Amino acid sequence: MRYYRWTANSEGNSGVRHFHVRGWKDDFLSWRLMEGRPLKAGEWEQEAPADWDEEAPLTDLPFNPKFHLHSPRLRALLERLGLGPDIQYLPVQMKGEKTGQEVGVYYVANYLRRIPCLDLEHSIYTVFGPDWIRPEQRGQIAGVLKSVLRNDALGEARLFRVDEYEAIAVIREDVKRAMEDEGITGCYFLELEVV
Repeated sequence: MRYYRWTANSEGNSGVRHFHVRGWKDDFLSWRLMEGRPLKAGEWEQEAPADWDEEAPLTDLPFNPKFHLHSPRLRALLERLGLGPDIQYLPVQMKGEKTGQEVGVYYVANYLRRIPCLDLEHSIYTVFGPDWIRPEQRGQIAGVLKSVLRNDALGEARLFRVDEYEAIAVIREDVKRAMEDEGITGCYFLELEVV
């Protein structure tokens, strides 16, 4: 079985950079979404406003470097594939940043499954040093240049975050193929080595 790192394509894709969620900053939101825990009632403002940059057509997975946004079409596909329980959908009301054009509801995807599956022997990564400003992070993975996954840890997982470095969202090849067959736009897939 093949696995892919799944991100939004930054080239020729629209971007969504500004969220206006009461009490949240984008950095805190992205950190909170990588925990793999559902947000509780009151932590998310229903249909919080989000600005689309209008630099390119709005895709099914607009570019945001910190988290994934799903179109209603992408959400419907993932739910048809049985992945709904692995994702908490947080609605945002999308509008054009320049024109103010109302686009409708998109969803911030909070992936609820994390799997400790990074093969540390074969992956290439950096760690936070002994003088790092946050002592609790010292020695932990700071960045991953090459991700290699452990097959024995994956089981039947189809969509998840890598527990050792939560910024990596992974999908299995059947999910990738379904997205391609459906014509889902805005995605970038990088095949990962599995040992």
